[in-house]
Amino acid sequence: MKLTDAVKALAIRMGADLVGIAPVDRFEYAPEEGKPHYYMGDASCVIVLATRILKGITNVHGSYEEEGKTMGPYMWYGYPVLNWANSWIATQVSKLLEDTGYKALPFPPAGFHYRNPEKGLPDFSHRHAAVAAGLGEFGHNRLFLTPQFGARQRLLSIITSAPLEPDPLYNGEKLCNREKCKDLCIKVCPMAAYEDEVLSVKIGDRVFEYAGLNSATCWWHAIVGKYLRGTEELPRYPTSEQIQELMEKAGGREKLVEKMNPWDKAMSMFTYVPTCGACLTKCPAPWT
Repeated sequence: MKLTDAVKALAIRMGADLVGIAPVDRFEYAPEEGKPHYYMGDASCVIVLATRILKGITNVHGSYEEEGKTMGPYMWYGYPVLNWANSWIATQVSKLLEDTGYKALPFPPAGFHYRNPEKGLPDFSHRHAAVAAGLGEFGHNRLFLTPQFGARQRLLSIITSAPLEPDPLYNGEKLCNREKCKDLCIKVCPMAAYEDEVLSVKIGDRVFEYAGLNSATCWWHAIVGKYLRGTEELPRYPTSEQIQELMEKAGGREKLVEKMNPWDKAMSMFTYVPTCGACLTKCPAPWT
């Protein structure tokens, strides 16, 4: 318990707003590559850090394509700044664990797909880990929700062999109120990427549900679309094959970057950022 308290205190002192700990047995039903033991045979638990996105940022969120005052604060302070902050916090927490004699494995922030970039698969799912760590639950929009900040936080996970004290699964008031918001997340999606299918996932002894998503459509808007905006006619509902075909036609990712719209290029100078975020910034949770 002493080490658990030290880990959480260090993370909070360095700027994290929430810290949760998930025991490895809560990942029993995850795909093999999503289990902590896939990466660390003697893993004991997963530490999840959450750092909030400032309220003021979401109040002005928008872009030149949709209603809103500016997307700049979200694209900077709501994404890369928090990703770098979480990464630094995770580094220091991991050093504490290793100095204590245990192993620690922090993962990159969401949006970096090193394990399988062709399929857009991250190394580890921070949002599923955050649910397993008891920090909150899933919304219908597939995003991770907390009672403190709704969908507006960035996450980062650390697998460790340290025998830390786990947190219970979230059992508070339901965070996603579809009847009250009338599925606003579905309505504001600029690519209409959500599907009618409802998916379920089991974490620990609980089952969580969220909407299906046409990931090719969503990632088209977030990645390929920003490179070719204004230079190609973009299909409304692209398939993975169409995306790959257009990327190859443009000469690959490096050539695509050369063609990137200047507005998007300025926002992508230091790290990956999307060009949307509507499902996150428009989600009304938490209900206060």
